[in-house]
Amino acid sequence: QGTDAAPKFDSTPACLIPFIEDVDAISDHVMLTNKQQIKAALRYAPIEEAETWEMLEEATLPDWKKFVAAVKLLYPGCESDRHFTHTNLKNLCTEQVHVLMTLQEELGQYYCKFFKISRHLIMKKKLAELEQDHLFLDRFHATAKTTIMWWLEIKLTDHHPDNSYDITDIYNAVVFLL
Repeated sequence: QGTDAAPKFDSTPACLIPFIEDVDAISDHVMLTNKQQIKAALRYAPIEEAETWEMLEEATLPDWKKFVAAVKLLYPGCESDRHFTHTNLKNLCTEQVHVLMTLQEELGQYYCKFFKISRHLIMKKKLAELEQDHLFLDRFHATAKTTIMWWLEIKLTDHHPDNSYDITDIYNAVVFLL
């Protein structure tokens, strides 16, 4: 515990499965028994979580799989492929439209969040790439958007006006303009 290599859990459902997999990998490597594996999970978990997990009847049994199943019940959605929804993306875009971006670092932080959510939705066939491109461009303030479009028109002279610009081109334009 406390090292960079130790399993980490931030108490969110999305991070539970990777945490359990990390505990599994370490346990397999050092050949822990099921009971020792449960103790390891309790040790690496944040104190508040470990205190809750210790109260599970399954924490007293020597059965790792039952313990994991009981812990998963405490975190609805931890195994779901619905980590991100359209609402998450809409909220991010709505939140960002009110932020005046002046640094490339701010753009990078937004782009990273946007990309993660939108790519997840695209992979799950819940969002089209065309929608992704429009949402990313529409996030910018009207004045900035006009400047971005002007830059794209100059840079990509063979781009048909009826087609949307690719998110990568939009990102590169914003980086240039910042």
